[in-house]
Amino acid sequence: MHNTVSRIIHQLYDKYRGCSDGKLADYIPELTRANPDWFGISVATADGHFYSIGDAEQAFTIQSISKAFTFGMVLDDLGVNTVEKRIGVEPSGEAFNSISLDPISGRPYNPMINAGAIAATGLVRGDDLDDRFEKIRHCFSRYAGRDLDVDEEVYRSESETGFRNRAIANLLRNFEMLDDPVDEAVEVYFKQCSILVTCRDLSLMAASLANSGVNPVTGERVLKPDNVERVLSVMSTCGMYDYSGEWIFTVGLPAKSGVGGGVVGVLPGQLGVAVFSPLLDAKGNSVRGVQTFTELSRLFNLHLFNSPAVAGQAIRRVYKLSEVGSHRQRVKAHHEAIRQYGHSVTIVEMQGDFFFSAMEHFVRVQSAHTAETVTFVLDLRRVNLTDSATENVLLAVIKELNADNRQLIVIDPANILEHARYDTEIYDVLFFDDIDIALEHCEEILIQAHVEAPMIKGLVPFHEFEIFNDMTSQELSLIEGLLGMEGFPAGCKMIEQGSDPESIYLLTKGSVSIIYNSSNNSDDQLHQRIAAFGPGVSFGELAVVDCSKRTADVWADEDVTCYTLSLDNLRMLESSSSAIHAKIIRNILIINIDRLRRTNQELGSLKS
Repeated sequence: MHNTVSRIIHQLYDKYRGCSDGKLADYIPELTRANPDWFGISVATADGHFYSIGDAEQAFTIQSISKAFTFGMVLDDLGVNTVEKRIGVEPSGEAFNSISLDPISGRPYNPMINAGAIAATGLVRGDDLDDRFEKIRHCFSRYAGRDLDVDEEVYRSESETGFRNRAIANLLRNFEMLDDPVDEAVEVYFKQCSILVTCRDLSLMAASLANSGVNPVTGERVLKPDNVERVLSVMSTCGMYDYSGEWIFTVGLPAKSGVGGGVVGVLPGQLGVAVFSPLLDAKGNSVRGVQTFTELSRLFNLHLFNSPAVAGQAIRRVYKLSEVGSHRQRVKAHHEAIRQYGHSVTIVEMQGDFFFSAMEHFVRVQSAHTAETVTFVLDLRRVNLTDSATENVLLAVIKELNADNRQLIVIDPANILEHARYDTEIYDVLFFDDIDIALEHCEEILIQAHVEAPMIKGLVPFHEFEIFNDMTSQELSLIEGLLGMEGFPAGCKMIEQGSDPESIYLLTKGSVSIIYNSSNNSDDQLHQRIAAFGPGVSFGELAVVDCSKRTADVWADEDVTCYTLSLDNLRMLESSSSAIHAKIIRNILIINIDRLRRTNQELGSLKS
C-alpha cells in the first residue's frame, strides 16, 4: 500500500515520464545505446527507508557522480591539506570537460570538473591500475550497501575516445598536479566512471552523506563527518557545473549529475534523492532529473537554506487508546470496551520542528497502522515550527484518510498549523487544545458504539455503581433509603480543595473535572486538570473513609446530578449494618486499586 509521500512521488513520475526533451550523450558512443524512456526516482531517508518508482533498479554507469565520492575517499585517506595542494574548491562556472586550471598554481579549480576529478583519482594509492580501481570500487560499494560491478563496454568506449581527458591529464602532469604514470590515472578514472549503479543505489549513497557519513542501511561509516561537510560544500557550489548557481538558487540541495543520466541530491540530516533519466540538456544534466528535483524541492520544501536542524527522533512515541486512555474515570464496562476496541485509535506524538522529514516519519507510521486504525491522533504539543509545504502533505494525508473512512484528530494548542486551511466541510479533521479532551472524545465514540448504557429516565440507577457491587436486593433497598440527590449547574465548584468531607458522590448524570491547585497563594496558583468523571462513577470516597481534607477541587463540566451518601449515614451503617458497611469499604478499595492498576499499565505502555 502506498502512503501519501510515495503517492506524491508517483504523481511526479507520471507528470514527467512523457517528457522527451533532451538527447542522449554521444561523446561516449556506448552511452547512445541507453533507452531514452528510462526514468526512475528513488528517495532514501537518513534512517534507511526508501521510496522508489519507475526504472529505479535499472543499472547505468555512474559517470561524473563518481567524482564526489572519490573526492571524499582521498580526503579521508590523505587529509585535506594534501588534497588541497592539488585540487581547489572554487566554482569554475564552466562545462564539466573544460580545461580549468588556476593560471598561477596550475591546480584544477574543483574536483567536480574532469580536471579536478582526474587529479583526485591520481591521489588514490595502489600498486597498479587494478589495485587502485579496486579501492575505488570497494569504497563505492560500501556507500551502496552492495557489491558494484563495471560496465566493460562503456569503459572501453570511454578509453577509446577519451583524448580530451588524456590531454587534461598531461596538462596536470605538466603542473605537477598528477604523478606518473599519467595513463594509469586516466584509465582508473575511465573505469571509475563506468561503475554500474541503480537509482536506488545512488539514493542510498546520497543518504549516507545525509547521515553524516554513515550508511543508514548497513550502519557502516563510509566517510568521516568533517569530510562530509567538505564534499557537500563542493557539491553545492560546483556539482551541477555551469548550472550550479541556478540549481542551488532554485532547488537548494548539494547535488551531482552525470552524463549517464543520474542526478543525486542530499538534504543533510534528512534524506538522499536520486533521479535517473538519460536524456540530457545542453549542460549535460538529465532533463527529467532537473524537473523532478525542482518540483520535489518545492513540494517538500527541501531547500538547504530553508531547512531546520532535524532532531534524531521526530516521533516521541506511538501508542493505542487501548494502552493509554484519558484521565476520565468510567464504569468498569466502559474501561473494558476501551481496552477491547481502543486499538482502532492510534496516537502519534511528535517533537521538534514539523518539517518534511518529520512529516515523512508520521506518514510512515500512519501507513503502518492504517489497517487497524479508524482514528489517528496527531499530537503537536511538543512541536515548534512547520511550513506550508509540510501542511500541503498533511492535507493530502487527511484527504486519503477520509477517502478510506478514517479521521485525523490534531492536538495543536499553540496553533502551529494554519487552521483556516482545514475546512471541515472538505476535510474530516478535528482540532483540540488538550490531549486528554481528545482522548475522552475518542473513548465516548467507542463506548457509544459498543456499550449499551443502563439508564432510567436519563439517569444511571444507583444499583449500577460499583461501590454497591455484590449487594443483595434487601441491602440495596436499605441503601436506597440512605441516599440523597443533589443537582449542580455547569461551572459550579462542587468540592473545594482543603475542605472537610461530607459525602460520597455518585455521578448519575453529567461530567465533572478534578482540578488540583499547586499553590495556596491565589496570586500564583496553577490549576491542573488531573482527572474527570462521567456517569456511573463515584468520587470523594477516600476522604470520607479516612476523614482527610479534600485534595482537589471538583467542578461541574455541565449540569450534573449526583446521588450522595453522607458521612453520617456511612457511620450509621458501620454501627447498624456492619456487613453492608464492610462491602462498601471493600468496593471502594477495589475501585481505587483498579484505578491505580490502570495508571501503572499506562505508564508501562508509555515507557515501552
